Amino acid sequence: MGMIDMVDVGIVVGIGVDLLCTYGFYRLYKRVLRSAKNIENVQQYIIDQELHKKLEDSPYYCIPYGCVEGEVKSMGTPLRSHFKVGVEGVIQHSSMVEHKSRRVQGFWSDVKNVVRDTLEVIPFYLVPHGESQCLTRIMVTEPNSAYHVDEELSLTYENFIQPQTDLFKKGMELISGEVNKGYQETEKMLLVGSHLLAIGKLVKEGDTIKMKPPSSEYRYIISRKTKDELVRLLRNRGTLLKVFVGLFGVTGVALIIYLVYRFFRKRKNYNEEQRLRRDFQHLREEEEQRRARAAHRTNPDSLSSGAGSTDSSDWENNKCVVCLTNEREVVLLECGHVCLCGDCAFALPDPKMCPICRGKVVRFVTTYTP
Repeated sequence: MGMIDMVDVGIVVGIGVDLLCTYGFYRLYKRVLRSAKNIENVQQYIIDQELHKKLEDSPYYCIPYGCVEGEVKSMGTPLRSHFKVGVEGVIQHSSMVEHKSRRVQGFWSDVKNVVRDTLEVIPFYLVPHGESQCLTRIMVTEPNSAYHVDEELSLTYENFIQPQTDLFKKGMELISGEVNKGYQETEKMLLVGSHLLAIGKLVKEGDTIKMKPPSSEYRYIISRKTKDELVRLLRNRGTLLKVFVGLFGVTGVALIIYLVYRFFRKRKNYNEEQRLRRDFQHLREEEEQRRARAAHRTNPDSLSSGAGSTDSSDWENNKCVVCLTNEREVVLLECGHVCLCGDCAFALPDPKMCPICRGKVVRFVTTYTP
């Protein structure tokens, strides 16, 4: 019984891919929701002498997950903007991207090539607002490993440089299938004096308090947003991921239901086919007995030599148009032609079509020729 075909294989593969996507989005949803709860419940500390005492009273002089706010102050000479005078920062991300149009199989598409991409980071402190000379300060370590820190940098320079070209060069580029549009140069910085929220592990080492990346179950966050804004942003992302989980889940359930439906429909068709085969076999046996009795009545001595001599001409005219051996036993619906035996009817390839009129075969039933 050919119960599985390529369509079923495709549906099974689709179900597998859908389950993987559903599981992946669900894991992301739970991770984002957990991060939102951690940030919402994190204890916020003020940068003052009390923080030293709290760390000294904590196990291993450490707070596993804490939150502080302050202004950015560089530990040494700050990074200076390459394009604007007087602009200083502690993180500097410079990039140059080449923009091209490329023809592929007759279609033009935009292509980007990164010419330069550099990231410079220097150690910096967080100090209380308006108190740059305060003795209590927090040194932020590994800021480039913070969650989406690049989104928190301020755009200090952006320029698009178009190449100098003439008509001849433009024509050659069109013929070659690659047109240079120009170069986009960008500079982003985390500026000195920026208000910053830092969430991570607070550690007291000697007289210095450091903000470090926390354990893997927490997110290391350096952001110019407030804590409430971060929680709202993460919850919105969680809602979007939840929608994706629901969509992929519903799709997976629909595919499973459709696969089960196809299986039961095939099983029903298979049972119907077996019933029809039994009917055909029964009709053939009855037809052979009828011909034998008719031949015996006409010529009693013909039973041993061969049956059906009197009906041989009718039998020849009633042959299946495909195999030209068996009798016609099947009525094809909806066209109504009686032209096939049972064996050839079941052997018709999908989609089944009448060999006489080429009409679509919806179903077929047995026929009896008296």
